[in-house]
Amino acid sequence: MELSRALQVPWGAARDLKRRVGRAVRRLQDGARLALPSENAFLGDLGGRFGTFEEFLRAAGRDPSIRLLLGGLDREFAATFFASRQPERRAGILARADRVLAHRFDLLGSGDKDLGPRLPWHADFKTGHQWERGAHFEDLRARLEGDFGRGFDVKLPWELSRFQHLPVLGQAAWLTGDPRYYAEFRAQILDWTAGNRPGRGVNWTCAMDVAIRAVNWIWAYALFRKEVLADRPLASLVFRSLFVHGRYVALNLETGDGPSGNHYVADLVGLLFLGVLFRGAPEADSWRGLAIAEIARENERQTRPDGTDYEASTSYHRLMTEMTLTSLLVMERSGFRLPALRDRVRGMLDYVAHYTKPDGLAPQVGDNDDGRLQILGDYDADRRDHRHLLALGGCAFDDGALFALAGGRWEEAFWFFGEDCARRLEPAAPRVSVTGRHFRDGGAVLLRHDDLYVFFDAGPVGLGGLGTHAHNDTLGIEVQALGEDLLVDPGTGAYTPDLPLRDRFRSTASHNTVRVDGQEINPIPPRPFELPGVDRPEVVRFESRAGFDLAEALHHGYARLPEPVVHRRIVLLNKKTRRFVIEDRLEGRGRHRIEWFFHLGPRCVLSDRGPEYLSRFRSGGIEFGLVPLALPEGARGFLEDDLFSPGYGRVERARLVRYEWTGDLPVMGRFAIEPGPASGRIVRTEEALP
Repeated sequence: MELSRALQVPWGAARDLKRRVGRAVRRLQDGARLALPSENAFLGDLGGRFGTFEEFLRAAGRDPSIRLLLGGLDREFAATFFASRQPERRAGILARADRVLAHRFDLLGSGDKDLGPRLPWHADFKTGHQWERGAHFEDLRARLEGDFGRGFDVKLPWELSRFQHLPVLGQAAWLTGDPRYYAEFRAQILDWTAGNRPGRGVNWTCAMDVAIRAVNWIWAYALFRKEVLADRPLASLVFRSLFVHGRYVALNLETGDGPSGNHYVADLVGLLFLGVLFRGAPEADSWRGLAIAEIARENERQTRPDGTDYEASTSYHRLMTEMTLTSLLVMERSGFRLPALRDRVRGMLDYVAHYTKPDGLAPQVGDNDDGRLQILGDYDADRRDHRHLLALGGCAFDDGALFALAGGRWEEAFWFFGEDCARRLEPAAPRVSVTGRHFRDGGAVLLRHDDLYVFFDAGPVGLGGLGTHAHNDTLGIEVQALGEDLLVDPGTGAYTPDLPLRDRFRSTASHNTVRVDGQEINPIPPRPFELPGVDRPEVVRFESRAGFDLAEALHHGYARLPEPVVHRRIVLLNKKTRRFVIEDRLEGRGRHRIEWFFHLGPRCVLSDRGPEYLSRFRSGGIEFGLVPLALPEGARGFLEDDLFSPGYGRVERARLVRYEWTGDLPVMGRFAIEPGPASGRIVRTEEALP
């Protein structure tokens, strides 16, 4: 034993020395591989096909590959279309571009902020925290977890440095010819590259964000192509910097130790764009080849057969659909045909069409970090609105129904499809209805009829049971009627600045489900991106008929209690009476404390109180009753303060109805939600419901 202890010291020191030496060697290699190449070195990286940089620029001017992004759209048509047929949209694009000129941004809950004459690339501008701009990316990456819970958020500099605001500058330049927009694009590129040496600073710590930045620089180049190619100093900087972006991503692919997720797919999408831009360069051709093969493979791994993303989040389903659909279009326009990938993307779009609520917003199932790949339309739109994907899919799949379901969210599709998108706007798209559906592999059930809507979540935590972006929302519901949210998932809040807040929004009590004995459905570990699943949810029955939609599901999350409990829930949408019914059965033995949670929509206020637990609430122009039809004797109801997060970094006050009861199982509770026209006086009260 003593000998073993004595040997631990030198062996431990040797292991530490090995790690240090390995890190030093990697940094020497990174210093060479990630350094911004000279023009001559860059020409060598391109395969020696060009004798001078001017020869490369002339070839870039003739290269049709970048025009593939825009589907052949030209400036004259875009300018005429918006000026003559969409003047309000044109004004909106220019207003958004002018805000970028003024350095006014609203990112991740910051509110509208004037960021000053030089953008704070290395700062959380909400708190003022700064990251060291000269630090090696590996050192900063190693410190990120230690910064959790300290009040500042690394996502702020990452989000700003994704440059998703650049395409709107290019769009405004197309519509007006105003040189200010190119001048701003040029100034931001010069400023960012001067302060973000490759491999140094916070904006090189996450390969996903490097890849997304590259995608948005390439979109901006596609729109400013004429100006960039005529501006030799900037063209040199942009092309050489983008090549280093590709090299960095290729060296830092986020495959991880376990199942891969959206980060790895974003890395691949960045390499695909860069491989198209630098087509013919040996290194870039390897990026493109890897991206095409791996995007298809990862989509098969990460997208279930029914089209649902396996990270158990509607927000991340939006991101994955956007990345995969964009990649599919780039591949097909480059001459590649991937029919299996195309079929799966269509399934992903079907899921978006079904989960989109009648008011056009998506339910906030699982995490929502407002993540996008690129933003080519409606830059200031609510990030819970995923309908731009339906317009894009409608054009990509020549599906008028998908396009119609997008409503007014067609701008993104216009910049991809140009005249084809414009033709679909006239005549007005026909009205399309969406029916109820059970997505078996994802465990999501949609009950729908006209303006009545229920999302019923009976899916696993995702990502191979790790639950990286899942919440304890098993058997939770969202309910909407007449375009008003009645019951909602409260959202996400934020990730790492406030860990107790992170866990609150992930908790069972923050979802429209049932809690037993104060326990979580799945125990929440201390790490903010883990929620290992023990609940084993199962949809037992789904029926969609002329008069009703009905679903029944159960989970075993409380089977680990000393006296195990199974939660079974039945949800009914009665299409004739326009009534929702929720029935919960808690099956087991012994004495338990049971709590029901109903998180009211953010516009809901108490309208009136009725006898025997009956409560009426008003939301916008409607009223609805939350009526306990059957509860065990002794159950009590309370109206309590709550929190609601409509987007990442934003938290608002809301209201919650909670019922509780303690007694011997089994027990059943049944509630009805009855929406109708508004009437009566609004009453605000803090009293417990009788």
